[in-house]
Amino acid sequence: MKIAIISVTENAKNLGLEIQEKLSKDPTVIKCDCFYKNVKENFNYAFNNYDGIIAIMASGITVRTVAPLIKSKDKDPAILNIDEKGEYVVSLLSGHLGGGNDLTRKIARLIRAKPVISTSTDVNYKYGVDTIASRYYYRINNVKSILPFNKAVLNNIPFTIKSEKDISFLKKYFLGCKFEQLPGKVYSDNDLENKVNLGQIQFSFESDGQEFTLEMDERKLVVGIGSRRGKTMQNVMIAVENALENLNIPISRVNSFATISIKKDEEGIINACKHYNRPLEIIDIDDVRNFTSDDCSRSEFVQKKFGIDGVCEQCAMIAAGEGGKLIHKKIAMDGVTVAVAVSK
Repeated sequence: MKIAIISVTENAKNLGLEIQEKLSKDPTVIKCDCFYKNVKENFNYAFNNYDGIIAIMASGITVRTVAPLIKSKDKDPAILNIDEKGEYVVSLLSGHLGGGNDLTRKIARLIRAKPVISTSTDVNYKYGVDTIASRYYYRINNVKSILPFNKAVLNNIPFTIKSEKDISFLKKYFLGCKFEQLPGKVYSDNDLENKVNLGQIQFSFESDGQEFTLEMDERKLVVGIGSRRGKTMQNVMIAVENALENLNIPISRVNSFATISIKKDEEGIINACKHYNRPLEIIDIDDVRNFTSDDCSRSEFVQKKFGIDGVCEQCAMIAAGEGGKLIHKKIAMDGVTVAVAVSK
């Protein structure tokens, strides 16, 4: 997540810097920048370039400034408001699809503040379908279909959830609902380099003789891997599972792994992909060399040895496709590097 912190007073500025310092240690925060004063100009810039905005100022200033910028719940960034003493963190906009409510809880924990969340599902300790879409990187085909399903959640109306892939990780969110596993695709060893299956989840229920449906498509989620020579499957798996734990994403949600062509024969990477039954995409070294993104870090060691800036972040973003974004920065564990990207 890319986060902008905007403040207008000296105390707020200092609180913003404190939050920025704490978030710098979080590998799921790709970028965090602080902006001081020039509220209208900074909001205009941040609204179009960041996933979340933390406004440390009076809520009236935030509301009046952001109001002309609002487009729709599936496009607007998350907007949080914090008082300059850091006592309350308020989720103002895009609490579900934009991840604002989850970010509110995270920031509140970091600065020991009280989170203020007003969405009906959350205050009733339930989960909206749009919250699940945000947490697990699904795209809802028809945003207007969210409302009847969240009402069903609030009114304890069970619905049917169908998928050809393993979505057992969702059962804890929708207690009492019926899950149906549809026939899925199984990879053979010969498929593992070129088959990527993007699944869909179908939700449905009936009420007063009317049938409601909602479909979520998987956004392609890719784990990029770099490895020193001779690293084992266990080495790779430990790094992969550490990153996925940081994201709170199960391995069943991963669509593919990606590595660079000069590492295509590394047994540790190959065997880890076979163990997880996920395809391994091989990214040509020239494609990595020609790829540029401000979100990717640069390794002097890799640049000196191979003439490229890095491996795992670049491979993950290339495999995710045009418009894809990094959702977990590079981590290095015992000679293995891992990063995670998701498609647009």
